[in-house]
Amino acid sequence: MSKRILEKFIPKSKKGSNFVQICAIFAASLGGFSAGAQLAWLSPAVPQMLLNTSYIGQITLEQASYFSVITPVTTLASSFFVANAMKLFGRKYVIGFMAVPHIISWLLIATAKSIIPIYVARAVNGISDAVNSCAISVYIGEISTPEVRGKWGNMPMCAILFGHLSVVIIGTYCNIVTTAYIFLFVPLLQILLVTFIPESPYLLIMKDKKHEANVALEELRWKTDVLDEFSDLSKDVQRQISESGTFKDLFLNPTNRRAITFIIAICTCQEYSGMSAFIVYVQYIFQLAGAKSLSAGLSSIIYFSVLFVFSALASLFVGKYERRTMLTFSSFGCTISLVIATIFFYIQKETSIDVTQLNWVPLFGMVSYIIFLTTGLSLLPFLMIGELFSASIKNHAVFVASSYQALTLIIVPKLLELLLTNFSLYVPFLFFTIASLASTVFCYFCVPETKGKTLEEIQRLLGSRTAKRDVSANGI
Repeated sequence: MSKRILEKFIPKSKKGSNFVQICAIFAASLGGFSAGAQLAWLSPAVPQMLLNTSYIGQITLEQASYFSVITPVTTLASSFFVANAMKLFGRKYVIGFMAVPHIISWLLIATAKSIIPIYVARAVNGISDAVNSCAISVYIGEISTPEVRGKWGNMPMCAILFGHLSVVIIGTYCNIVTTAYIFLFVPLLQILLVTFIPESPYLLIMKDKKHEANVALEELRWKTDVLDEFSDLSKDVQRQISESGTFKDLFLNPTNRRAITFIIAICTCQEYSGMSAFIVYVQYIFQLAGAKSLSAGLSSIIYFSVLFVFSALASLFVGKYERRTMLTFSSFGCTISLVIATIFFYIQKETSIDVTQLNWVPLFGMVSYIIFLTTGLSLLPFLMIGELFSASIKNHAVFVASSYQALTLIIVPKLLELLLTNFSLYVPFLFFTIASLASTVFCYFCVPETKGKTLEEIQRLLGSRTAKRDVSANGI
């Protein structure tokens, strides 16, 4: 029915259209929006729950710190099952399923009478985060052309960031219960839209469902004839699945080992630059900074607004500039911005210099940090997870990548909480400054260049015997 309606407005042709690919990416990205909202919900919610007027009773910062830890623990535990469910049930159905834990999580938050249901809600949400890490980037990498992937492949990450912004705005001006009920709408919409998107042709060919794969490819390209592309795709998938695809091969095969090393390193660069940790604690940090010109709530809204707007703008340029250049520039800019904030907090705490008139500096440092973060570190790791692995090993690879991301989400926010509790504010900022500087060096010398390449071309590049020589030429 939906296809017939679409054909009335955009008839299929030999040239085709990217419209269906973009719609499929949008539908999948709604899960990213909910995941982003769940993560950043802690920023306005934690300060409210630390008050004696909290709707569940006043809690301590130590109790609140486990909110950001419980979710990735569940993500870590469920990633293996999600990675295998992608192959068993299909990419699109797993993406649709991620809405269910989000619905349960928001309902638990809305109806909580103590801290226990909040902990349970955070745990349930971790299942959806596993899907977000494992399935969405893989699905987009498999359904989209290099051109569409370059222009629209970062939509899920932008959706995550828009989820951050939306929940911070609504959570600042609405109570926790109202906020939870408002955000129930998005996962319900996701379930509806995902039912209409095509399955991955890659997966259907792997399951030897060639007719269904051809139909899915025709829908995605919105063409009357996709025989040439289908033939090439079939050969590529057959070659990839003919390779050994055991978990051991992920580390013993040089191509796979190179790819998983890059992904783990890039995810390390992203998380240890402070991205997720700041998202969780940014409002609390602004409170500690003692800014007088703007409230902590308004400062965090500005922070997340800049994060979303500049990420959306940066996503337009992902297909135009090399991945390595963008990641290096992003890491270096984050380093400079964090240095500014570190120096301010050091002077404020350790010297007798009056910085009252400079209380705008923390917001300036964090906003400039966000601007540089969006030029690469916040967007590209998510995109590259779906690009670097062959069909034979992809399930194992996304499991490892998702598990590692979950592990960093356990460690880094908890590390920030410990540093904030036991040291002056400049200490955690100094830590993230050093990590961002190390990220700059790694990105410049080691990141592979995948811009404008098909998934098969990326595999050939990673597996090339000349890969070592390409380090200097292509950033590999």
